[in-house]
Amino acid sequence: MLEAIGLIVAFVGIFVLRAKDVEFYIAITLAAVIIGITSGKPLTVLFDVLIVTLSAYNTWNLVSAVALITVLGYALKETGLMVKFIEGLSRVLPGNILLATIPALFGFLSMPGGALMSAPFIEPEANKLGLASEAKTYYNVWFRHLLYWVNPITSSTIMATTLSGFAITTWLRLQSPLFFVMTAIGFIASRGFIKTPKKKTGSGGLTMDAMKGGIPIIVTVAGTLVGLPIWGSLLAGIFVAMILGRVKLEQGFMMFKNGVKWDLVLSIVSMLYLRDMIEITGSVTCLFDVVIASGVPILAIAIVVPLFIGAISGSPAMGVGIAFPILLPLFGAPNIHLTSIVFLGITCTYITSPLHLCLVLTNDYFKSDLNKVIKYLAPSSFALYIVGLAYHLFLYYM
Repeated sequence: MLEAIGLIVAFVGIFVLRAKDVEFYIAITLAAVIIGITSGKPLTVLFDVLIVTLSAYNTWNLVSAVALITVLGYALKETGLMVKFIEGLSRVLPGNILLATIPALFGFLSMPGGALMSAPFIEPEANKLGLASEAKTYYNVWFRHLLYWVNPITSSTIMATTLSGFAITTWLRLQSPLFFVMTAIGFIASRGFIKTPKKKTGSGGLTMDAMKGGIPIIVTVAGTLVGLPIWGSLLAGIFVAMILGRVKLEQGFMMFKNGVKWDLVLSIVSMLYLRDMIEITGSVTCLFDVVIASGVPILAIAIVVPLFIGAISGSPAMGVGIAFPILLPLFGAPNIHLTSIVFLGITCTYITSPLHLCLVLTNDYFKSDLNKVIKYLAPSSFALYIVGLAYHLFLYYM
């Protein structure tokens, strides 16, 4: 019973500490320590599990992948390749399509607050189309997250497949219909935003020089889909970006140095430490017994708990890192549909959360009314969640 109590205290403690602005990796590590202390095992378990985590191939595979994602985004930004690509697209795409495409493209560059990178590119076109500030924020936030369902190099997808053990190609095949659902919802919800519709007809079109900005992303995604390690695919994309951007050797080293977000790296290590602590101490088994005895259906837990986690975690990758180690063992044998429901709930409530950094930064950039923005985002997220839940439940019960 003490193990179950320790697990619950650790889980609640994560959110209490985050509410007090304690760094995420510190909160997660403390939660793992609490679980270890209350597990009934010798205190040496804290160090034993740490050694297991740090010596695992998956740990360094995931850490290197997440670190290199931020380096790729930094390289595309610093070389100006992405800027040229967006400028080329602006000459050939209709206004509403362009407004959706810009944040979606930047969505390939998975990094905290990354929506702030796409906001300046949206603004000129949005102003020409007569969009209000709240509409600009909706476009930038909603369409930035389209690729969560099809992009193999987002942090949350990498975390989800690593922690669940499902192949990334299998995972993406199952999630991909939600990309089209989310796209349709976005265009339906935003159909009244454009006051002066018009099609861009600038000269020049999408030149080969402009298209170079998309090549590093294509290389990275293609490498992942054909089976290369994610870190290998990202390195290939980074080197291609540096070659196309004519980056000198010294500049290249600086991009690696400045591009890595070390707080994110530490968060990944701490989440894997938490996962290993839960698994090795067996604390979740005790919690499972308590849940079964209480009569709470496992499906209800899979549906309700992730909604709460997504709303307050402030990041889908962090939400996955919290939820998956605790919830997945409750499901017994690995089940991709229950796992996907957990991922869906985290993602949908994260989008509308006031702790969502992309939302906060975009709202501040466009000086929009956050309450009005959430009134736009919440129905869209709810519709996405209902459709996604029905989709996964249908497949689960087939």
